[in-house]
Amino acid sequence: MFDALAPVRKMVTLRDITQYLETIAPSEHTVHGLDRRIEIGPQTEEEQLKTTINRVLVATYPSARIVTRASQDKINLLITGRPLFASSMDRLDGLDLIRVRILTKNYISTCFIGSSWVSAKNGLADALIERLELNCVNAFTVRGDYDNVVPLGRICESTTQFTHVGLGAHLAKKMGQEGLLFTGNIEETVKRILVIPATYVGITELVKAKMNGIKTVVTGELSPIVRMFANENGISTFELGPFVTEEPGMHRLRNLLALQFPDLAVDIAESVPFVKFLRPYTPT
Repeated sequence: MFDALAPVRKMVTLRDITQYLETIAPSEHTVHGLDRRIEIGPQTEEEQLKTTINRVLVATYPSARIVTRASQDKINLLITGRPLFASSMDRLDGLDLIRVRILTKNYISTCFIGSSWVSAKNGLADALIERLELNCVNAFTVRGDYDNVVPLGRICESTTQFTHVGLGAHLAKKMGQEGLLFTGNIEETVKRILVIPATYVGITELVKAKMNGIKTVVTGELSPIVRMFANENGISTFELGPFVTEEPGMHRLRNLLALQFPDLAVDIAESVPFVKFLRPYTPT
């Protein structure tokens, strides 16, 4: 029997979600050419308005495991912190082809939230410093892709006076890590700390950090060239590892979506770190 008092479920479209993502992570904050985009699925506004979304899965990276889970859970939309494709491709093969086949066969759209989620208020950077229990004293701004100033990272201080040894132990504890990668002067006293999640620290960011007297950087991953540049210029770096610095912000994204769209089933799939830090040993 029809219940006249039952709440009417509001239909949510793909366009509704992309517009909401624009409000919490404005495209004007894009850096490194990593715009938000629908990678698989309807591309035009008209098509997105006709695409109903019932189930959403949030993940840092669309790995084969997460794509498989999305198909098993009958997800309509997979929102990721890293893109399915890092660059333009003229052909698909191997794992890329398998992932695309699974997604398209099950009518799953994918949305890369873009680099703007790093710098956004309450985005990746803010979620990370909250987890690390550091005090943000200022934004670390860079030039964005649209010729504007973007607060890519956060300049922080700790309530406790640390050397790099102590800061490393603090970071590992707060993030539940067995270890992390460090480059620099291990006994130096920590002053201001630049925090930028994921893989967004390049030579340009390090040059500006040095010009501003910042000698400690906390991030996810660095390329070998950037790591060497930091070491040669007296900047100590902490790398927490793949995905680790992004997970707090992706959990926050999942919660924001669930609050904004209460009629949606919104879940998260963690990208669990797989790198282990092994200590060298001397054979007997």
